Amino acid sequence: MITLFLGVDVSKGYADAACMEQAGGLIAGGGRYDDTPAGHNAMSAWVTGTMASRNGACLVVGLESSGGLERNWMRLFRTLAADLPVKAYLLNPLAVKRFLERDLHRNVTDALSARGIAKYLSQGMSLTEVPYEPYMEGFLTLYRCLRGSIGRVAMMQNELQSLLPRVHPGLVRFCRQGFPAWVLALLARYPTASKLARAKPETLARIPYLTLARARTLVAEARESVAAQTDGHTGAAVGYLSREIAFASARVAEIRKRLCGELRTDEGVRILKSIPGIGLWSAVCLRLEIGPIERFPGPESLVAYAGLDPRIRQSGDGEHHIGISRRGRRQIRAILFPVALAAIRHNPVIRAFYARLRAAGKKPMVCVVACMRKMLHLAYACWITGNPFDPGHAMTVSHKQARPDAQAVPAHQDDPPGPPPSPDAPVSRREAAKRKAVTLPQTRIARRMRGPGTAFVQHSNSHSQDVPT
Repeated sequence: MITLFLGVDVSKGYADAACMEQAGGLIAGGGRYDDTPAGHNAMSAWVTGTMASRNGACLVVGLESSGGLERNWMRLFRTLAADLPVKAYLLNPLAVKRFLERDLHRNVTDALSARGIAKYLSQGMSLTEVPYEPYMEGFLTLYRCLRGSIGRVAMMQNELQSLLPRVHPGLVRFCRQGFPAWVLALLARYPTASKLARAKPETLARIPYLTLARARTLVAEARESVAAQTDGHTGAAVGYLSREIAFASARVAEIRKRLCGELRTDEGVRILKSIPGIGLWSAVCLRLEIGPIERFPGPESLVAYAGLDPRIRQSGDGEHHIGISRRGRRQIRAILFPVALAAIRHNPVIRAFYARLRAAGKKPMVCVVACMRKMLHLAYACWITGNPFDPGHAMTVSHKQARPDAQAVPAHQDDPPGPPPSPDAPVSRREAAKRKAVTLPQTRIARRMRGPGTAFVQHSNSHSQDVPT
């Protein structure tokens, strides 16, 4: 069957389309279509006629992520896919850009961008690309709205936290780990220390979770408060922030409950939740942030997508380890950090892995980041196979990987070994010193200059008592 590739460059209010054959030739009839009912009907008629004129060819459509502007067009192609052999892909703009940068003389226009997308579909798209999940679109929209609300609540909490020492110093000790509901209710009614000093303890005790004894203490402290700002304008600001935080927090909890209830039976959520350390809400967040697991050919691809892959810069005789790349989804890293802390306490695999790293002298935060990466490996293994987490199997695999005799077999194990590196080669001074340290039996060479142990092997064969430090 003939395959056609349709690239659609979406802009605000319109889209440019370009269709390409497998041989690379452009098909006439593309152009600009408005994001209106008439424009969608024209696009649908052109696509249907083009496919019919090619004896029922199948169509591969690609649209770059454009901040939501592409969703109307994606809906059109999903509708066409119900009756025609059409596959629509939501593409990463950076991947398309890097592919097209091979053309050093490429101009940038909307029409040429559409052709570039079609060319990427036919020549550069990864085989592991999977179509966009339309049934998750509503969940993603609600989740991103919720994530934005959580960020706004955090900003208001930080602002109120900065106001408390000069408005209500006596309440600071109750708000070091967040704002309890009774504190927000109290601040909404008595936003300044001067107002709280005139309140009756019996009235304060009507606030849920605020006892009469604590109410009397708070009133007594407010009468002797050293608060610097007790004016009405400051009180209006404190009252507004308190009410907004309480209202937004309640709505956030409501939406979280809704998402958890509707995605509880999702296959990915069910499997992720089976891993100790990952709760229901964390499983829902990871499911929505990662998307379909089939996008990733291996666990390292998922690790790179989360920005947890190590960065190494090696050129010539210089090698620098710079930590993790932080180039992927920072939201996944934010979810995994508390998950890893919980897994260190409750997941036997992660607990043993963390203990082994600490015994090797690694710093605590380095070990936590490594546990975050390990959690992604466990999640990928369980999710891609469709099997819940099995601690016995995972512990067996971890023990095998930790044994010295269980190292990976080289890809070319049957190839004859090459000549040993010679210090007489035209290499730099640092590299020559490293090569010389491999072959010399001295023990006073700095540890960082030692090689993989050749000198020690020679000493052992000659029954020497010197052991390298």
